[in-house]
Amino acid sequence: MIRFLLVVSIFCALGATVLGFFNRAKLTRLSEDLSESRSAGAQAGTQLNELQQKLKQTEDRLSTQERLTQQERDSRSAELNATKAKLNQATEQLTARDSENKALTAALTEAGRNLEQKQRAEQDRQALARRLIDVEDALNQFRLAANKAKGKYTIPLEGSILSINQEAKALTVSLGSDSGVAANSRLTVVRNGEKLTQLRVVSVEPNSCTAEFASSAPENLSKVAIGDSVLLATK
Repeated sequence: MIRFLLVVSIFCALGATVLGFFNRAKLTRLSEDLSESRSAGAQAGTQLNELQQKLKQTEDRLSTQERLTQQERDSRSAELNATKAKLNQATEQLTARDSENKALTAALTEAGRNLEQKQRAEQDRQALARRLIDVEDALNQFRLAANKAKGKYTIPLEGSILSINQEAKALTVSLGSDSGVAANSRLTVVRNGEKLTQLRVVSVEPNSCTAEFASSAPENLSKVAIGDSVLLATK
C-alpha cells in the first residue's frame, strides 16, 4: 500500500512538474503576446497621433484656404465694384461730353448762320456804300462844276460816314481825291444841320478817305454814327 502511494505520489509530482512546465510555456507565450499587443497598441497610438496631427493640419489648411478664398472673393468683389464705379463715371463723362458736343455743334451752327448773315449784311453794306459813294461822287462833281462856273467855292462838297473803327477811333468817309480831298484836309460832321465834330484826313482813296477826330475829346465816338453827313470845308 505504501509502495502504491509512493508511486502515486511520484506520478503526481511528475504530473505537477509537466503541468507547471506547460503553464510556464503558456505564460511565456501570453507574456510575449501581451508584449506584442502592447507594441502594436503603441504603434497604433503613434499612428493615431499622426493621423490626428494630419487631420489637424488638413483642417488648418482648409481653414486657411477658406480664409484666402474669402479674401480673394472680397478682393475681386471690391475690384468689380471699383470697375463698376469707373464705368459709371466714364458713362457720365461720355454723356456730358456728348451733351457738350451737341451744344457746341448747335452753337457752331448758329454762329455759322450768324456769320453768313453778317457776311451778307456786310456785303449789302458794302454794296450800299459803293452806291452811296457813286451817287455822292456824282453830286459832288455837279457841285464842283457849279462852283467853277461861279468862280468860287460856294457849295460845300458832301459825303457820309461809311464805317467807324472804335478801337482806332478812325472813320471811313465817302469823300476822296476825286472830290478834292487830300491828306490833312478838314471835314465837318453834321446832322440835321447841326455841326457835331471836326475830322482830319489821314489817308485818301479816289472815292473815299480815312479820317480821325481833330480833337481828343473822349465823347467824340458817342457823337457820330454811320450815315452822318460829312462836309468838306470850303475855301
